[in-house]
Order: sequence, then C-alpha cells, then structure tokens
Amino acid sequence: MEFENRDTKVFMFLVSTFVADKKTYLLPTNEFYKTDPTKTLLGYFDDEYIYLIPGVIIGMCEDYLTKIGKPRINIQNVLNTLFRANLIKVGWVMRKDMRYRPEKRIGETRRRYITFIRKELKERKGTINA
Repeated sequence: MEFENRDTKVFMFLVSTFVADKKTYLLPTNEFYKTDPTKTLLGYFDDEYIYLIPGVIIGMCEDYLTKIGKPRINIQNVLNTLFRANLIKVGWVMRKDMRYRPEKRIGETRRRYITFIRKELKERKGTINA
C-alpha cells in the first residue's frame, strides 16, 4: 500500500527500518521481562497485534529526521491516515465522537501503544514486515 501522505510514507519507512535494525527489538508480550539493556525496546507483539511504544518510536523518527535535516512529521495526521487504512486499532469515546489509542497491560504496566493489526500489515505492501 502506497500512502499519498508524505508524513505517513516517511513514518512507515522509518518504523520498518527501525524494526529491522539490529540495535532495536520487539518482545513477545508473554516474554516482556526479557529486556536487553544493550538495545532499544520498540514495543511488543503477539499473534494479532504489534504494540509500539509511542514515545520511543516517535522520538527515534524525530531524531533521525533532525539528523538528516528533514522536516518533522505530523504524528496526528499519520495516526489518522493509518486508522483510515485500517492498520491500527483505535477505540471510540461515543459521547464526544473522539478516537483514542486503547490501553494494553503488558507485565505490570498499563499504557497506550500504537497498536498495529498484524493481519492487515501482512496483506499490504509498504508496511512493516510483520
């Protein structure tokens, strides 16, 4: 899937690059305790989803773009585009007609993740190789 939005193209390219990098890693949700202090934890995965830690992945994207002198990405625009493409899981607050990222408990912590739907990623070109 090719995105028309520049920010989404850049974000998905960088995420797929970071996931493939040997200096970063994803952990299975049932092995959350096996952290590696020599690498950067990007998030977790299970059979259905990939849970990326927003602060880590967005920070890495911004650092990389700053280093090469390119403009920052609008993450809200990216998340909206990914939602419309049915690549991320999003919940709704019905009273306010507002979307939010659902929380997930992994180990002792409960936090919001950018939750990619693995089935959708496998079927689309130009996304993370799940």
